Amino acid sequence: MPALDPTEVRRYRELFPVTRHWIYLNHAGVGPISRRVAEAVEAYNREALEHGYTRGAAWHKRIEEIRSACAKLIGASASELAFVKNTSHGLSLAARGLNLGEGDEVLIGQLEFPANVYPWMALEKQGVVLKKIPASNGALDLDRLADLMTERTRVLSLSTVAYGTGYRLPLADIGKLCRDLGVFFAVDAIQSLGAFPIDVERDYVDFLSSDAHKWLLGHEGIGIVYVGKAWIDRIEPILLGWNSVVGCLDFDRIDFHLKADAQRFEEGSPNGLSIYGLGGSVELLLEIGIERIAARILGLTEILIAGLQKLDCILQTPLEPRLRSGIVSFRLPGDAGNRRLIQLERHLYENGIYAAIRAGGLRLSPHFYNTEEEMDRVIETIGEGLKR
Repeated sequence: MPALDPTEVRRYRELFPVTRHWIYLNHAGVGPISRRVAEAVEAYNREALEHGYTRGAAWHKRIEEIRSACAKLIGASASELAFVKNTSHGLSLAARGLNLGEGDEVLIGQLEFPANVYPWMALEKQGVVLKKIPASNGALDLDRLADLMTERTRVLSLSTVAYGTGYRLPLADIGKLCRDLGVFFAVDAIQSLGAFPIDVERDYVDFLSSDAHKWLLGHEGIGIVYVGKAWIDRIEPILLGWNSVVGCLDFDRIDFHLKADAQRFEEGSPNGLSIYGLGGSVELLLEIGIERIAARILGLTEILIAGLQKLDCILQTPLEPRLRSGIVSFRLPGDAGNRRLIQLERHLYENGIYAAIRAGGLRLSPHFYNTEEEMDRVIETIGEGLKR
């Protein structure tokens, strides 16, 4: 697949007016939306304003088109995909719905964002044993993974990319191990979905949860959950409502038969407004091609890594290409308490560069529409800040 050429980058960049004001390097936090997303939401709003629910059938048809697009993004079928509020919502569905009990073991990584910690930690009061895979030099010690698994291990839940260091999992290797051992493999995909390819079949993923507001370039408050068809009947829905059951539109008939697909996990009315926006973002990313986006992002992060090394910054990001992501994180030597790093973050912000401090490092996270010239400007501004 050909790389994104400069003409394409310029054309797609026009869809992101944020570039008029900022060098935006916080897609690992909350990304900006594109014109495609804004126009999709405005169209939905306009119809609701002028026609109300007389457009309901068209809205629901469009929502199903978006469901199919999201499923295509991860190599799943539409029947395996549900819309949720956010990543935490999705992971909680798995944690509570698997009916884990006394002595069952759950493994998570030491580098996890709290969204993939608290849903599992809450199970400890019912006797579930939570174990963490240790990390060193910004990467999980996967050599320890097989040793930590026992006959009581039921779940392995990991982030596809570590939010602080940018370490990207060798997903298929881990998924294959879980499949061979009969361990449920759940992933928090929010730091890679929209930036790097994921194929749930190829990668042996049983369950995936992700919000739209980072690399997917959508809004906060809308996300997707993938439930592999083998698990749809084995995860008990912890939230139930009129939309969970077969014949859900026959409101006068009470007959508790759950839907056969992942839509059983959508208990009530859909968030049509945000789903429309998600459709605009996902279809844009599919139009460009995720493989091309990934190559583009890695090219931009290579510029940042090389520039930071010349400035003698301490990289927290793995340098091996297959373990790198869209996140470049660094610290400063001799910076007790990160006081200089905080000043540097402020210096960048004052010069129109939006980044964030996470996990003890200053995190830079460009997307495909950023430019090489912007990366050079970021390194230049960091150098100026360090001299100050």
